[in-house]
Amino acid sequence: MNQTVAIFGATGAQGAPVVQEALAKGLTVRAVARDVTKVSEMHAEAQAYAATLDDVDAIARALDGVDAAFLHLPAPATPEDPQTWMTAFFTAAHQVGLPLLVFTTGGTTGDRYPSSMMIDATTGGMMAVLNSGIPSIVLQPTIYLENLLPGFLTPQLKTEGVLDYPPLPDTMKVTWTSHFDQARVAVAALTRPDLAGQHFEIGTPAPLTGRQLAELLSGWVDQSVSFAPQSPEALGAQVAEAFGNPGMGHMLTDMYGALAKMGDDDMCIDTRQIEETFDVTLSTVAEHIKSWGKAAAAA
Repeated sequence: MNQTVAIFGATGAQGAPVVQEALAKGLTVRAVARDVTKVSEMHAEAQAYAATLDDVDAIARALDGVDAAFLHLPAPATPEDPQTWMTAFFTAAHQVGLPLLVFTTGGTTGDRYPSSMMIDATTGGMMAVLNSGIPSIVLQPTIYLENLLPGFLTPQLKTEGVLDYPPLPDTMKVTWTSHFDQARVAVAALTRPDLAGQHFEIGTPAPLTGRQLAELLSGWVDQSVSFAPQSPEALGAQVAEAFGNPGMGHMLTDMYGALAKMGDDDMCIDTRQIEETFDVTLSTVAEHIKSWGKAAAAA
C-alpha cells in the first residue's frame, strides 16, 4: 500500500534527509518548507508545499489526507516561538485528523539527564506532543554529528588540528546522532502506528570519547587532530557571537555544564534496540565521516 507522508522542514539539515529517505522507501512525500521554490529544486520527486509553522491553514493543507507526518522545530528566535509553533501545528493536526506524527526533540531529552533550561524545555515539548491527542512517536537524538560540519563550533579543527567540541570531559563517551541515521529511524517510524504513544532515544552506533572522535577526524582533515575541550562557558559565548543570540549561548552553556557532570558512560545509548525495533541498519560515526569526503573538509 502506498503511503503519503508530510515532512516539515524539508529544506533543512534535519528534514532534507528524511525526505530523501522516504522517497527512497517508495513513499509519496509532501515536502513542506517556507520557500516552495527551494523545496522543488531540492526534492524534484516530492510534492512541494509552502507553510510556516505559525500558519494553521497552510499546515492543515499540507497535512490533509496524509497517513503520517514528520516534524522537528527549528531554532527559535524568541522564547515564545516553540509554543506558537506547537499550538499552530496541533490545531491544524486536529482539524484534519492527522493519523500519526513522528516528532524529533532535536537534542538530549528525558528525565535521566540533569536538569537544564534546554533539556527541561525539550522534555516538556516531548510530553506536550505525547499528550496532544494526536497519535505520536517521539525520537530523542543526542548530540548531532553534523554539528562538526559548519565550522563555527570547531574553528580550529581544519586550521590547527584541534577539536574543542563538545565541551565535555575527555573520558566521557558520547553516542552521537547523525541526521541520516535519524532519517532512517524517522521514516521507519512513519509506517509504525503501532508504536504511537512511545518515545525512543536514538543515536549512531559506537559511542566515542573526544580523543577517539579526534582520531577519526584526522583522516577527514588530512592532519593529526587532538581533543582539547573548551569550557561550556566558552562555547556559549562563541555561539552567542556567531548567531547574535545571547539567549541561545546561555542555554548551551547551561546544558553542556549539566551534561559534563554525568558519568563517563551516561551518554551511551544501546542502538541495537533501535535497529531491532524499527528494522533499520544504522551507520557508525566512522562511516559517516568517511562519507563527508575531502571536498566538505576543505569547504
